[in-house]
Amino acid sequence: MFALIAAVLLIAGAAPAAHHGMRDYDEQRIETIEGTLVKIEIRNPHSIVYVDRLDDQGKTERWAIEWMAELQLKRQGVANQTLHPGDRLVITGYPALNPAEHLLKLRTVLRPTDGWKWAGAFN
Repeated sequence: MFALIAAVLLIAGAAPAAHHGMRDYDEQRIETIEGTLVKIEIRNPHSIVYVDRLDDQGKTERWAIEWMAELQLKRQGVANQTLHPGDRLVITGYPALNPAEHLLKLRTVLRPTDGWKWAGAFN
């Protein structure tokens, strides 16, 4: 019985560690990418926006842009239906330390077709 209680306490104590932090980003640089929204996942602990853009050689790059958690975005008026696949987006963000990963920590997003913009605080 003691072993069972100890195991439950050990697992319960480890639960907060299950939340992973964001990747390492270079918050001294801001990068701008323009591309087409492929998919958006509004979820916890971080939402992800997938955007395809053309590189300098005309090849398609798939970028993953890490955004806020679902509840944080909802409080700022962003919902699952705010952005749609096919939307043209201009995104600024902090690039991953490894540029080959094509990752950004989102700072701002603009949909030029109607002027919708998000520039909320990122916690």
